[in-house]
Amino acid sequence: MDTEKNKDSNKEEEVLEKKGLIKIDLQKMYSFESKDLVPDITIVRYSNFAYIQTTARDVYIDFLEMPGIKKDGKVLANGTRIYMSHVAAQRLAEALSGVLEQVHSRGEMEIYKQEKEKAEKESS
Repeated sequence: MDTEKNKDSNKEEEVLEKKGLIKIDLQKMYSFESKDLVPDITIVRYSNFAYIQTTARDVYIDFLEMPGIKKDGKVLANGTRIYMSHVAAQRLAEALSGVLEQVHSRGEMEIYKQEKEKAEKESS
């Protein structure tokens, strides 16, 4: 069966070649093994505030550096907007939840003083 597919593919390529066209197989072009993926982190930013919005198709998160800088009577906050699909956002939420649970269970999570005092009052 693979031989038939190859023959059909070769015939199709010959027809396209006669017309001066080429066939580009994007799946083949972009396929890779996970060991070959090397992240190229070109921008590093700090964020201490995130504003999340959704549309019918996407989720976008504005990561902001607060409190910002006052300029010309306005407060400017540097930010980076990341768009992602709902599925990618769900995976991100699950991954963050898992990582934060691990850090919290080891007692390594930073706790805001106000929340810490509230937790102490509730446990008394």
